[in-house]
Amino acid sequence: MTLGFQLRTKQGQVFRLGQVVSVLQMSAGELDAHLEDAARDNPMLILRRRPMTTSGATDVLEMAAVAEAGSLYDHVSRALAGLLAEGGMMERVITALIEELEPSGWLGRATDEIAKSLGFPTRLVDAALQVVQKRVEPAGLFARNLEDCLRLQLEDRNALTDDMARVLSALSIVEAKGMAGLVAATGLDEEQVQDCLGRIRCLDPKPGSAFSNDPTLVREPDVRITPQGAGWDIDFLSAMQRDIQIVQLPRHGQTAETREALAKARALKQALEMRQSALRQVVRVLVDRQGAFFRLGAAAMEPLTMSDIAQATGFHLSTVSRVLNGLLIEGPNGIVAGRTLFGGTASSRTQVSKPYVQAKIRALLAKEDPKRPLSDRRVTALLQADGIAVSRRVVSSYRQEIGISPAAKRRRHA
Repeated sequence: MTLGFQLRTKQGQVFRLGQVVSVLQMSAGELDAHLEDAARDNPMLILRRRPMTTSGATDVLEMAAVAEAGSLYDHVSRALAGLLAEGGMMERVITALIEELEPSGWLGRATDEIAKSLGFPTRLVDAALQVVQKRVEPAGLFARNLEDCLRLQLEDRNALTDDMARVLSALSIVEAKGMAGLVAATGLDEEQVQDCLGRIRCLDPKPGSAFSNDPTLVREPDVRITPQGAGWDIDFLSAMQRDIQIVQLPRHGQTAETREALAKARALKQALEMRQSALRQVVRVLVDRQGAFFRLGAAAMEPLTMSDIAQATGFHLSTVSRVLNGLLIEGPNGIVAGRTLFGGTASSRTQVSKPYVQAKIRALLAKEDPKRPLSDRRVTALLQADGIAVSRRVVSSYRQEIGISPAAKRRRHA
């Protein structure tokens, strides 16, 4: 009898843990749908409703599901769930790599900078990156740059020949010196180079773009914040009142079926309360840290990681990550996805955020002489003179991300 009691207790604990994990990672729309399903199937549950803030509840929920299920983050998180489940150092590294993933599918920072921010050896992050690159599909995700992205796709197709490797390593020469420069740099004849380029053109330079979507366009936010003096008034939104009531039955009137239904109802209520508590704490810290962003825009975004939020709230890193899954926050400047509020420093030598540096680059180039456009090297020098220590490579990468052509092309178009 004792053994049977212990077994049932363990099963109950596992069930409740599963409920907590499941509810934590739901967006507001998914949670509402889940509660409706649970209340329909469980007669012991009663939901307290309030009117929808938009018309067409079904349409909103369906669009939310499509946007979130099809996102790049959701895709790679599912693919890497096994590695994340290992916990410890592996979980921290994989989470950091996911945080640095750009919409293009490339990494936003070099592995040595990621390693420094984590306090880990670069070789460890490089090794983890190799595992990640092999585990996710399509090939090319988590690439360091264009060459790395194309190389991963060629390796996946068993098409990375010696000739192809030469062409890949010299691709950057094409823009400056054309085909003749590429032929000279590779030591191959023009026909061989053309053949390699033909195969490269069939590859996808930005494999992450297939997953790109903007969930802020298809559904209501989960949180709305409004300025309140020096702080913020935070309203947590939902189509349902985010609590449930459990039908009270006298013990003598309970059957095996009603006892099971009550147990499930209590487990869901407990999971919901834990989600509410975690959501409120994480959002309050996040809004407090990024208050300047909500008041002044992207240029005022502070460097921030999920590890910072985990440390401030006392939650495990995976809990913070789940709470932020699909979270939308509406502020004075519109609706933003919670995950976009995280970004490391622009480099290991500076303490300003990536959006701030991008804003500075955009401002510098907006004031340039069209006949003498600023080169990436000159922009780097101007930023460094302003106390922003970034490399030319970082400036070039950020300029491309904000959709501005190189100086040579801007000069031709002037």
